[in-house]
Amino acid sequence: MSSGKKIARYRKRKSINIGFLVFLIIFVYVLITVYIYLTKDHLTIYEVKEGSTSDDSLFTGIILRDEEVLTTNTAGYINYYHGDGDRVSKNSTIYSVDENKNSYDLIGNTENAVNLSPEDTMKFKNEITSFQKIYQDSNYKSVYNFKYNMENSVLEIVNNSKLAKLQSVLKDNGTSSTFKVVKSKTSGIITYSVDGMEDLTKDSVTAENFKSDSYKKTQLRTMDLIEKGRPVYKIVKSDKWSIVILLDKDQYKKLSDMESVRIIFSDDGLSTIVPISVYQKGTDYFAKLDLDKFMIRYINQRFINVEIKVNSAEGLKIPVSSIVEKDFYQIPLDYFTVGGDSGSNGLIKETYKDNGDVDYVFFPADIYYRDEKYGYIDARLFESGDRIHNEKTDEQFNISQKQTLEGVFNVNKGYAVFRRIEVLYENEEYCIIKEGTEYGLSVYDHIALDGKTAVEQKIIY
Repeated sequence: MSSGKKIARYRKRKSINIGFLVFLIIFVYVLITVYIYLTKDHLTIYEVKEGSTSDDSLFTGIILRDEEVLTTNTAGYINYYHGDGDRVSKNSTIYSVDENKNSYDLIGNTENAVNLSPEDTMKFKNEITSFQKIYQDSNYKSVYNFKYNMENSVLEIVNNSKLAKLQSVLKDNGTSSTFKVVKSKTSGIITYSVDGMEDLTKDSVTAENFKSDSYKKTQLRTMDLIEKGRPVYKIVKSDKWSIVILLDKDQYKKLSDMESVRIIFSDDGLSTIVPISVYQKGTDYFAKLDLDKFMIRYINQRFINVEIKVNSAEGLKIPVSSIVEKDFYQIPLDYFTVGGDSGSNGLIKETYKDNGDVDYVFFPADIYYRDEKYGYIDARLFESGDRIHNEKTDEQFNISQKQTLEGVFNVNKGYAVFRRIEVLYENEEYCIIKEGTEYGLSVYDHIALDGKTAVEQKIIY
């Protein structure tokens, strides 16, 4: 028989899944960690290197010289006695002219051919090699200069050969009444081309003169009949010469305070320091570079490419983004002393004991920078108003005056340490800083690429 009692079901106790809970905690932790990693600024390290930089500008300049074009008073056929670029003295025989070509006919009756000496052959090879080294498609006028130099060399060899024959023929047949010898009225350097720009001066140069598309140079040495009054040679009377360049307004401002600059001749890489003066004509800006050497090197050029180096500097190269500013207290140098177990630099701070007695305590303090009067210490070491003691004079000084210094965060030891820098040159991306400064950087040091992402003394690894 049934006892009549109701049977109650036993309700199971709910248990917590520990494994699931641990997994959930780890999952949340990972999500938070990933979020923090993705949203925070990351520290990128840069290795300090040696470097140099400058604001270089390339210009095409116009050469100004003290030059004079000489013409012939007699029509006829010309024989020259000097090569292009020769230096001649006053009353030197420059050329001879034969009105009727009688002397040339006598030479023409001889059957001796013009032979090239080893020196002549080497001269041609050097001209070709030099042209190959400097040729650029963007500077096609160099082809015309090469053509002129080759023609000049050929005519010089031919004229020298004919001159030797002419002297021999005249010795045998006597001097013709149509034959005249012309001598130089002044000393200088001979050249045999004209371009119509010989009379240009600093004040007469305009922006139009720099348009070299219409520039034309005429070779004066020829075997054809020369009319009376035609140019026969040009003489440069001084080794002093100038280069005038056209500037824009920004370049004018940049160069206006400079008295000298370093220039590099683009054709051959020659470098020199020269005086510079800038001036304005109307709306155009110019600069004049004055030289007293190398004139003969470029005697056959009117236009010349030069590179001007401005604000050049050598030292350690670092990115501008790494630079930060930090506050420092200015402390008179007399207050620094050596103390502590390590024998380091520091200051003696005035403190008070519990009973009110004065106590002097040594605190290490590195000097990041010093001038003639002050040493600069980390502003975190002391509070404004702290008093320091001078053991030598028994004087006290209240710390208060701050100054800001530029620097970067060095991370060689795995944590960020401020290092002071002195900037020598700076552009938009990089700067050159002085090497060997006190509490500064050395080559191969590692610094924070972005100084804003580093926290001083914080471990970065």
